[in-house]
Amino acid sequence: MLTDRSTKTRDKILQAAFGVLSRQGYENSSIKEIAEEAGVAQGLVHYYFKSKQQLVLAVLAEVCREMKYGDEQGAAGAQAAYEKFKAMLKDKQATHALYIQLIAVGLHDKELGGGVLDFIREDRSHIEAIAREVLAEREADPTPARAIASVIEAAVLGIMVQNLIDPDFDAEEAVDTLNTMSLSAIFPSAQGA
Repeated sequence: MLTDRSTKTRDKILQAAFGVLSRQGYENSSIKEIAEEAGVAQGLVHYYFKSKQQLVLAVLAEVCREMKYGDEQGAAGAQAAYEKFKAMLKDKQATHALYIQLIAVGLHDKELGGGVLDFIREDRSHIEAIAREVLAEREADPTPARAIASVIEAAVLGIMVQNLIDPDFDAEEAVDTLNTMSLSAIFPSAQGA
């Protein structure tokens, strides 16, 4: 069990890893640089994390925790998730940039790829649950919930990427449009409104 001091040291290493990875990317980051940024010995980083992949997976877990959209349910949960996403697009660009980088690294690194895949599946499952709740609130067929979740997950990733690379991209407008489109999938009669 970690003591308070151990927890603080581990957190300091994770924060340093986030900073180094965000600035330099996975391929250009080393345990030595992370240790220097954290102000700890390299051996201490290896004490808490047996490999660079384990350290990056721990950083990924923190990134994913920050990206959680909340626990509200049904239509209120969907609306809260979209609003939180809009706020994150403004305030958490470094988090999104690192997440996108780790997705790319995960394509070639099975250990990291597994961590990324777990988060994407968990996130998509959460979106599907919200879609099912909204469909149930409207006494609609829940069958499209899984497909709706897949499309929303893909759109969210696309919005993140565009927000990071295109200074003229209107992320808020894109999220509002995604919200409208996803609601029209649940409320077909709203399409003509």
